Amino acid sequence: MSNSFVRHARSHATSVCRGSRGFVKASCSLVALGLAAFAAPEEVRAEQTLVSIKGITLQGALDIGGSAFFLPNTNFGAGSYGTKSSGALVRHKNSTYGEFYGKPMLMGSWQTGWGFTVIGKASAIGATTLGDGDAEEVSQTSGTPRSIYLEEANLGVEVPLKMAGGHQILTVQGGRQAFAVDDGFLIGKGTYSAGDRGAWWYAPRYAFSGPGVIKLEGDSVRGDVFMLESNSDNDIDRGYDRPKTKFVGFDVSWFKNKPGGHGGSTYADRAAYVTLTYFHVRDADGSSHYDYSTRADRNGMNVAALSWGGTLFPVKALGISKNFTFYGNFVSEQNSHAGNGYKSVEAYGMFFEPGYTFSMLPWKPHLFYRYTRFGGGKNAEGSVKRNYDTFFLYDGKRYTYGGYWPGEIVGMYLAPLSDLEVHQFDLTGTPPVHLFRKKDELKLGVHFYDLSLLYPSGMGLKNVGRHVSNEVDFTAEYMLDETTSAAVAAGTAFSGPAGRALSRAGVPTGYRMHNIGRHAGVLEAYFYKHF
Repeated sequence: MSNSFVRHARSHATSVCRGSRGFVKASCSLVALGLAAFAAPEEVRAEQTLVSIKGITLQGALDIGGSAFFLPNTNFGAGSYGTKSSGALVRHKNSTYGEFYGKPMLMGSWQTGWGFTVIGKASAIGATTLGDGDAEEVSQTSGTPRSIYLEEANLGVEVPLKMAGGHQILTVQGGRQAFAVDDGFLIGKGTYSAGDRGAWWYAPRYAFSGPGVIKLEGDSVRGDVFMLESNSDNDIDRGYDRPKTKFVGFDVSWFKNKPGGHGGSTYADRAAYVTLTYFHVRDADGSSHYDYSTRADRNGMNVAALSWGGTLFPVKALGISKNFTFYGNFVSEQNSHAGNGYKSVEAYGMFFEPGYTFSMLPWKPHLFYRYTRFGGGKNAEGSVKRNYDTFFLYDGKRYTYGGYWPGEIVGMYLAPLSDLEVHQFDLTGTPPVHLFRKKDELKLGVHFYDLSLLYPSGMGLKNVGRHVSNEVDFTAEYMLDETTSAAVAAGTAFSGPAGRALSRAGVPTGYRMHNIGRHAGVLEAYFYKHF
């Protein structure tokens, strides 16, 4: 298989929607740990009231965030190639780059007095990437891109209901809006941050375009009916964007609330849940740009998922009822329509994650093992596409580090999120120390990843072993208060035969092949502030 095919297939497998980082109050289960994902679909509740009169409230807010990276021996020595103003590529053996974004927001509500409330929201994001650009082998954000684009613009109504002895809220909301199912393994991000948008790693953009969503939030059941489309633009994103996708579907969740929580509106408040999700792709970009890629043949696809999580096993012995968690998701993708070189699609993706919190020990360490499998096929150009398409994957609400991207080095910049098997171990703890305030919080973590391709031939690699890499990352996450957080991370990756082959395959055609080694590293830091 040619290097150009490997680069094409892998770019669409890895360039999905890098997980955002940071803290957002009452939006993620990480609130209990003190950290969560930046600019997540459920926003911080620390807005400033601008107008409040006769049932009309207008509020404003501002998010800002920044990050910095140094990656020695980038991509195991293959380096990262950025574009010069002349259009030529320049190689960075040790990549250095930074990102910054700002997000002003305006929220409004009108309590009409007729039994319903009118709600609306508008926001924009300005972002830039500095230095060498992100460290993919061909950087998507080189050349110091700067942009300001509309993020959310929606209007809706909320109606309180009382059915079957419970309390529910029915919301009908149209327009550009953030929307996620559970923690975003299948549906979480509608806008990709690449190319001239900038802020590729931080990925602060979430919004889907309309028509919109109908939500029913109850005491133990939540359901959504949605008709949405991704905000794709390959001119802005330099050809790296996902196919523009219009889809319609539903999800329904049964959940058990944490004490005082409301799992109908806040994912973090669910002590346990089971969710069924289905959507149909009614239209998608099927241009030749996506032929034989992991994004191919979306048009007409049917996607179904069963997900679950929390303390699902109410066994009191050994504290299992409160300390043992089990999360998972199984996704099926089926399409009988031909497209992008394929006759049909039969693909699967899944993860299973048992975890335990040692609440009786100092630091209350939390340990989990996650097995992730992004399906693949032996023949990337066969008649049936078996490579899993991650669609609108968001890095997860439960962990700042340790989400669905398998590592800060290989999983972030080199490995595909298709045809991949991941064994992951995470250990985090919260020491009883306070650095600047009585209620600030420091969380320390170590994260290990073992990556292997399912079928190297499915990535266009011949006579190569399956193992991609081992990686270990160390993290320190700090929350000053509910609106201010930061983190630092350092890690080392050790290449396997498939990892070195992917590095060689990603070198642009016509450029000299440099020595591919066995080690790569990362040092990174970020901050977040909500006003």
